[in-house]
Amino acid sequence: MRKRIRLTGRRQIPRAAVEAKAVEVGERKLITLSITNPDTFSKFPRDARLKLRLFENKVSETLEFGTLGDPRATADLRNGAFAAPSCQLRVVAPQGDQTGLLLGSTSTWTLRADGSPEGGVGGEGILMFQPFDIAPRTWKLNIREDDYPVVYLDRSIPDSATWVRNDPVFISCVLPSIIKEIFDDVLSAGAGPEVVWMKDWVRWADTLMPGNAPPYADGPVQKQAWIDNLLDTFAKRHRALEMLSGHLKAEGGE
Repeated sequence: MRKRIRLTGRRQIPRAAVEAKAVEVGERKLITLSITNPDTFSKFPRDARLKLRLFENKVSETLEFGTLGDPRATADLRNGAFAAPSCQLRVVAPQGDQTGLLLGSTSTWTLRADGSPEGGVGGEGILMFQPFDIAPRTWKLNIREDDYPVVYLDRSIPDSATWVRNDPVFISCVLPSIIKEIFDDVLSAGAGPEVVWMKDWVRWADTLMPGNAPPYADGPVQKQAWIDNLLDTFAKRHRALEMLSGHLKAEGGE
């Protein structure tokens, strides 16, 4: 479980106070930023600078959006490697003795481009899917600190949005592996998760195994047994083995 370190004196800005979007204008890739709750920023100096930090797969870029008193609505995205980057708004001290001092920041969230495929587990929007260049791998799970996990799917897979929702091989073989990795992370949260996305995943598990709470305080054997029980229940609920067997028989012409 990743830990967050909060700098002394830094104000926590609610995620809902800002809205960011990725758009394309011709060959330009832009990020738009708007403040949806101006009162949140009333205690910051008007000449404090607004920055949006994007990072994904060890690649990062920081965009400038002017100041609180004179904000810019758009900024050019120079890096073309981003698919679904994590982003964080930062309010930075203006010029002077404290130049560059971080005054406040939001938690991180995932910035998705318009039209990106989204998926789910059991019909719930708690798992995101995103085409990305990850060859020779077909899929790769990215578990994030403050937002829902993202599964990257290689761009060469045709109609990947339909594949993740309907393909028997993906549902019966790939999805259980993804669920296991996610709950390995969730159960490392100690007494219980405080992050919203983890709480939502625990609620989803409770729909499959009502009253069977995750064993946060137990040892690795008990935790693995709980995850195994969850995967068995998931497979039964979705008739994964029957679905895969029927698919393979149909593919073999039987």
